[in-house]
Formats: sequence, C-alpha cells, structure tokens
Amino acid sequence: MSDRILQGLNPEQERAVRHINGPILIFAGAGSGKTRVIVHRVAYLISQGISPREILCLTFTNKAAGEMKERLKTILGRGDMLPWAGTFHAFGAWLLRQEAHRIGYPPSFVIYDEADQRSLMGKCLKDLGIKAERGTDASLAWLANYSRDTMKDLTEVAGNYAFNPQPVLELYEQRKQEHKAFDFADLLYVPCVLFARFDDLKEKYRQRFRHILVDEYQDTNTAQYVFLMNLVGDEANICVVGDDDQSIYGWRGANVGNILKFRDDFPHAQVIVLEKNYRSTEEILNAASALIANNQYRAPKTLKSVQGKGKDVIVCEHMDDEIEAGHTAIAVENLIRSGVSPRDIGVFYRVNSLSRVIEEAFVRRRIPYAVYGGMRFYERREIKDLLAYLRILVNPADTEALERIINVPSRGIGEKTLAALKAYARKKGVPAVDAIEDAVSAKVVRGAGLKGLESFAGVYRDLVGRMGMGDVALLLREIVDTTGFERALKAEVDGEDRMNNVRELIASAAGWWDVGKYLEEKALMSAVDVDAGESISVMTLHMSKGLEFDYVYILGLEEGLLPHSRSMDTNQEIEEERRLLYVGITRARKEVTLSWSRQRTIYGREVFQVPSGFLSEIVSG
Repeated sequence: MSDRILQGLNPEQERAVRHINGPILIFAGAGSGKTRVIVHRVAYLISQGISPREILCLTFTNKAAGEMKERLKTILGRGDMLPWAGTFHAFGAWLLRQEAHRIGYPPSFVIYDEADQRSLMGKCLKDLGIKAERGTDASLAWLANYSRDTMKDLTEVAGNYAFNPQPVLELYEQRKQEHKAFDFADLLYVPCVLFARFDDLKEKYRQRFRHILVDEYQDTNTAQYVFLMNLVGDEANICVVGDDDQSIYGWRGANVGNILKFRDDFPHAQVIVLEKNYRSTEEILNAASALIANNQYRAPKTLKSVQGKGKDVIVCEHMDDEIEAGHTAIAVENLIRSGVSPRDIGVFYRVNSLSRVIEEAFVRRRIPYAVYGGMRFYERREIKDLLAYLRILVNPADTEALERIINVPSRGIGEKTLAALKAYARKKGVPAVDAIEDAVSAKVVRGAGLKGLESFAGVYRDLVGRMGMGDVALLLREIVDTTGFERALKAEVDGEDRMNNVRELIASAAGWWDVGKYLEEKALMSAVDVDAGESISVMTLHMSKGLEFDYVYILGLEEGLLPHSRSMDTNQEIEEERRLLYVGITRARKEVTLSWSRQRTIYGREVFQVPSGFLSEIVSG
C-alpha cells in the first residue's frame, strides 16, 4: 500500500510524505502540490500502522478539509479510517464540547455567529445607555475578536470611539456567560485559557493526538499558535505546511512570524522546500520570483516550472482608468471569442472601489462576470442607499426608496413610525414622502419617532431645493453632507472602505445633469443578466488566494493603490503588499497582464498617478 501512496510524487514531496517522527516544516511554494503532499502524508502514516484516531489535521476552510477527506477516501479505498480533519474553529468547538463544563458551560452551549455577536453587542450598548452610530456593534465585535485572536489586551488594540468601549465589552462577556454561549473567537481563545488553567488537559489531548498536521501555517494567528503549542507533546510529531510568501492576512491577526520561527520552536525540525511548480509557466514564475526576492523577512526559495517557458508577463500603461478598463474588457472579449472559457479568466484589483470601472466596461460589452466573494458595486448597501435618495427626489411616489432611507442614517424612525406615516398618507391620498410635514404637524407619532420624521422632513426639503443646481455628482455630495452619511459610515468597522465606494459613486456621476437618466443607466448596470457558471471572475487580490486561472489581469498597479497608502508606514506592511501581488501573479497558469493608469478618478478626485514600485522590481528582475 505504501508504494501506491508514494507513486507519482517528486523527490521532495516523497521526503515530506515519508517523514514520520519529529517536527517537520514544509515550505510549499505556489502551485507545488501542497494538498497532495498533506493527503499522501496522512495516508502514509496510516499505512505505517499509526491509528487514524491519533492524527489531527487542521485547515483554514471547510472546503479544504472536505477535499482532504475525499482524497483520503480515494487513496485508502475506504471511508472508515479517516483522522480528525477540520478547521481550527471546528476543532476548538469539538474540544469545548468535551471540556467546557470545567468553566461552567454545558456541552450544549450555543455558538454565536457574526449576526448574533453584533446583535448582542448592540443590546449591550443599549443597556448601558450609549447612543452610537449604525455599525458600532460590528466595530466593537471586531475589536473583541481581534483582541482574542492576537491575545492582546484591549488597551493595545482599542479603536477610536466617542465612549469607553471597555464596559461594553465586559458586559458582552458577562451576557455570553449568562446565555451559555461562545462566539467564534472564543473557540480558539477559551481552549488556550483551559490549557493554562488545567494541566491535565494538555496531557489528555497530547496522548490522543500524537501526530498533528497544519495546512496554511503562515496564516495562523497568536491564539492558533498558542493552541497548537499546547497540543504538541514531547515527541513533537507536528507537520506544518505553508508558504511565507503567501502570508497576506496580517490585518486580521495572522502572523507570518509563526512559520518563520518554527525552527526556533523546534531546533531539530526537518525542513523541506517544495519548489517544483505545476501551475504556471516559467515566465510567470520569473516575474513572481523577481518581485518577492525584494522581501527581507522570508525563507529563500525559487520556484521552477514544469510547464515550459510560456509568454512574457505583459505590463500595460494607460492614459486613465476608463481606458484601462476598456482595454481589459476588449482583451477579455477577444479571449472568449477565441474559445477561452470565461471561467478561466480572473480580473484582480487591490481595493473594492476599483471594481466600478471594470464592471461598467464589462456591462457595456455584455461580458458576463461575477464578483467573487463579494457584491457587485451597484449592489453594495451604501451605494443602494444613496441611489434610493436620488430615486425619492426624482419620484416622490417611490415608497420602496423611502422605506430604504427614511432611517439612514439612524433617526429613530422604526417600523411603527413608518406604518403610521404610510397610513396617514393613504388617508390624505398623497405619497408618503409628501405627507411627512403634515404628519409631523398632526403629531401622528410621538417621542423619538416624531423627532426622526422632523429630521427627515428637513433633509428632504433641503435636497429638493438643491435639485437642478448642479450635476448629479454635486447632488450626491449634498446628500452625503446633509444627512451625516459619512459620519455614520465611518463608525462601522469597514466604514472607510464603504466611504471610498461612495466617493467612487460620486465620481461616476460627474457630468450627468439628468438625475432620471443617470438612475436608468445605473439600474441597467445592476440588472445585467449573468450566468454565474460561465462568468469572468472579478475580485480583490485577497480573494484570489487559493484560486487559479489560465489568464490573469491585475489592474491599478500604482503607488498608493498597490502598495496601498494605508500599508506604507513600515517595511513589514510593504512586504505584505508585495506578497499580495505575488499571490495574484501566481494564480495564473498561462498569461499575466499587469496594468496601471497615468490618471485615475480616486474617490471623486482626478489624480495623476505614478506606477507602483513593484513593477520596476518585476521588470528589472
């Protein structure tokens, strides 16, 4: 059986698979057959008489764990000899089901998802009498999660709040305990607390799981690292697989240092580097290697292609972002006409707001596309909110639009107030928005609802008066300023990104004077027919990790965008930005096109751009 397991592996892969005892670090370069090595290694351990029950495989996604199990079934020829394989969070939940009774939790404890977490955080704010902008609950939830994922004290990571968040987070923890609930961050953090408090736990699980394998080790955060170190026994049979050059999640707590200091943790560890790439051509790998070689904080490795030389990486310079998007759309269209499947084409960018111009270029040429792992630009909440403001100004009878924005930003208008307003409007025989001022005078509601209606009436009156005094871009700016839209968005955890999308929308409206025609154009943009099975994949570079395409286009390679202006303060941040581009380039099997524009409309302003310094590293390399 072991001969069959080793069949087809290259020498480095075979060495990694055959290593049984002691720690091993496998640097698996992009496209080097990482999953194959992990699966064959588990199968080999089992073939050597190690019980599947003693093997623990930890991954970062359910998809990866599922793929691992299916491939193991195929190799072993049976499905009843599988080890424990799943995500870190799933394993944390499993362990807590066995052990949480030690801290007063029943095995039937509840796991709060993101929505549950936000809801409870919102109730804690309310119970403490703190009035906060929409999105503050999500921002506080992020703060709590980040603190536990990095195992840092809240004082080290506290955000910018108009109030002290500490009492809110303390109440949140208290409420969870009362509800016998854990959130996702707890699933990693609480086992670490248990291991620290109960010495017998370490020995119990070290005896149970004598062989541990960890996928994507470069993406582990501090809590995951501490969790693992508690599980590793004296035999130190731990195998970690990853690629420090693909560590791109530092902003959410991942620590590339975990993989780079593995040899410090385990001085006698076997180290194997998988450099044979089965995905990309030689020219693509040369470009990627020339780029990543500029990072100082990495383990040296050089990928070698088995696919042959291939075509040169193309670098395109454009006059502006509209031309860049149009050029990309034409190139993609030509590929599809030549017989390339849309599914084999990926279009990447650094920030979400850059998707607007490429989406519009695809729509105009009727090229099917899907935004991978995210929403289309015109379907994003903040964009739909602002367009709803325009809709109600153009058509006062558009009750759907009114219902969407009458309490955006929050004005204290709830369902009861809205229902009372609509009933009053029906009695009067006029659109609801036209009935608001009379409804306020008639005091159809009281308290916060009445104040909210008064506030909206003033906003609406002001905006109606500004209709026709400038182009649509100016009107949108007035909406943002008059409503307090920006302040409300920035209170959210991803508020700056959402506000950047708003600025991009405003830029798209420059030169439009007819609000109705502008809305019609945008409605067509959001309603385009797409068959998701046969679509170009459009996404951020972060979303591209783990995927692969024959043809890859990466747009917006300019200073301030890639590397991003928010990630240029330290060398560590610049290196992560470089890794991000490296990940994007190594997604390609056949061809890569990199592009930049001399002029770009960024968040509503015409800006003259300079090419990303990363481009010169690729070209000179």
